[in-house]
Amino acid sequence: MKNINFYLLTDTHYFEPSLGASGKAYDEYMKREQYFMAESSDIVSATFEKLAEDKSTELVIIPGDLTKNGEIESHKSFIKELYKLKEAGKRIYVITAGHDFGEKSRAFVGDECVEVEGTPFEIIPDLYRDFGYADALAVDSRTLSYVAEVEKGIRMLAINCDSPGKQKGSIDDGLYGWMKIQLDEAKAEGCSVFAICHYPVIPSVPVFDLVGDAKLRDWRKAASFLADNGVEFILTGHMHIQSINEFVSEKGNKIYDICTSCLVGSPAKYRKITVTDSVMKVQSFDTPPFGADTKGLTLQEYFDKQFDYSIKNRINGALNGGGIKKFARKILNKITVGTLGRLLFVRVDKSIKNVKFIDLAGEIGISIFKGDMPYVEGNPVHGAFSKAFGRFRFIIKKAEPKLSKNGAEVNLTEMLLNTIGNNKGYSDNNTEINLGK
Repeated sequence: MKNINFYLLTDTHYFEPSLGASGKAYDEYMKREQYFMAESSDIVSATFEKLAEDKSTELVIIPGDLTKNGEIESHKSFIKELYKLKEAGKRIYVITAGHDFGEKSRAFVGDECVEVEGTPFEIIPDLYRDFGYADALAVDSRTLSYVAEVEKGIRMLAINCDSPGKQKGSIDDGLYGWMKIQLDEAKAEGCSVFAICHYPVIPSVPVFDLVGDAKLRDWRKAASFLADNGVEFILTGHMHIQSINEFVSEKGNKIYDICTSCLVGSPAKYRKITVTDSVMKVQSFDTPPFGADTKGLTLQEYFDKQFDYSIKNRINGALNGGGIKKFARKILNKITVGTLGRLLFVRVDKSIKNVKFIDLAGEIGISIFKGDMPYVEGNPVHGAFSKAFGRFRFIIKKAEPKLSKNGAEVNLTEMLLNTIGNNKGYSDNNTEINLGK
């Protein structure tokens, strides 16, 4: 890969606040939302101002979910922010995703959720003409994927895996054919290629391989295709998570997937990536202050509080109702890790014995999305889970064959333990990768 440096941010979920983001219906909605909606415009503006300060880096890349839910007014306001960044000397390339078009646009006015004007998929190239499409060497008019030469001798393949008439989060035969043509041309002209795609091409954490919407459909096929056709890394979003993963095709070609968190909600990060002599340096930065009253919390704590709030409300929501659900909800919100351990005949380290299980679940959830999960071998939480999985080994063994698909066998215990603990040998946030190896 030739030398390049750029900023990477994704899932900006920009919402035009004048549409309406307050009231009873809004408060109810925010009980289960990971990221901030009303504050998103301020967060984007503050982040763009921060990027503008760096005069040494011109390129900015944003791989999808630009708006909250495709509101046309949100697009218009977000584009105004993009033009401010462009006027500060930045070259910006974006793609859109499922939250950027369609008929589910809404706002909150008073105590009601109301429909607002959405954005037709067909007008996206005109809206974002100055942020990728005008510079494109080729555009697939059906999916709005494109390829552009972002630096001399370096091309970016922008894969739009969300488009009408196509399965969400997928690459069909037509798009594979179009991509093959573009990659062959790049190779013939001696250009290096990297890609962007809204959906992760490699599951961000192992257990996400079992979650349909957590990664590109038939991801092994896509990863192999890209790696075998000279794409060394791909920049993704969608899962609001900090992760870096690698995949090696059957032909022995490697590709890295750098998935970046939601900008407007925990863990609220963006990245700077620098490639020099085929060594890729990845740096992650916190979303800057944006004028919010954090009520004495640090900004990261403020973001985390909303995430934790949403996790617990989702768990309790799944147990909403009477009878056994009511009983289970009551127990779940009171039971400690130590008590649960005794019920499972699992010895729990005293450091976590008095922690409520629901609090631990929220903590683990946040840590997974932040990357560099600390619950590795030797950690008390890892030990407790490992023993608990051992107790359920018979059930797990029964489940594994049903979860194994496309010739990929599932070791559920290993998958779950590697989801709560980063055992890859490198950081999900700040690392250096030798692309030549």
